[in-house]
Amino acid sequence: MPSEEENLISKKEVLSQTGISYGQLYRWKRKGLIPEEWFIRRSTFTGQETFFPRDKIIPRIEQIKRMKEEHPLDDLAELITRKVDEKLEVAFSRLRDLGWLDERLLGICGIQQEEERVPMADAFCLGIVRRLQRTAREEELELVKRTLEEAGAGELIPRVREEGLQLYLLRKRIAAGGLSAQISAVVIAPAGALFDPELEVIKAVDLRVVLDEIKLGFGASKVRTLRKQLREEAARLKKQELKRLKEEMHKEEG
Repeated sequence: MPSEEENLISKKEVLSQTGISYGQLYRWKRKGLIPEEWFIRRSTFTGQETFFPRDKIIPRIEQIKRMKEEHPLDDLAELITRKVDEKLEVAFSRLRDLGWLDERLLGICGIQQEEERVPMADAFCLGIVRRLQRTAREEELELVKRTLEEAGAGELIPRVREEGLQLYLLRKRIAAGGLSAQISAVVIAPAGALFDPELEVIKAVDLRVVLDEIKLGFGASKVRTLRKQLREEAARLKKQELKRLKEEMHKEEG
């Protein structure tokens, strides 16, 4: 697994890659859109510089850029920080909008493509396995699914933000009698968890990031629904007003 230093990206690189300004970055920080703990100070040969977790900051900024046209920043902050109701269901179309549709991964999480709505637990599973698909073997993805089922979404999802939970994919090579084999394990634990030094951490998935993507998806869907309702209401009122004007014209003509 890459070291912590290899997984960091400098502030200058973040601004260059995402096309945002210094002011935007720190405004979003003040609004709670980017967590304080993601701003990591490091000593370099030029002095103190700020770095970020590469696999968290870039997706978060791209999300904010997409969503800020439809949401005030305060609403976005509320979407990101509020708790997710595990009883909610996600529209299948939202998974498509998020780019999460993959036939193999849908099968692993038990999602049927003809479903109109998907349980939160299944959407959560899908968001996790898609982050592991390039590094995990098929049986390891199945192990992730079983681990999530064992944990129970109803109990796990509320704990994700409170405890800063991550899902770790681990491997360990064992040898006995001249034979060797590699075993896999999946552990859900807070960030920075320590493991047996003989265990290799293949990948760590920040479960808060997965939930944030789902919540932002809810927000976009709600905005579109509200806009549709407003357009329909405006059309209805316009129709009523035209009808009223016609009736008044008929009365005057009479």
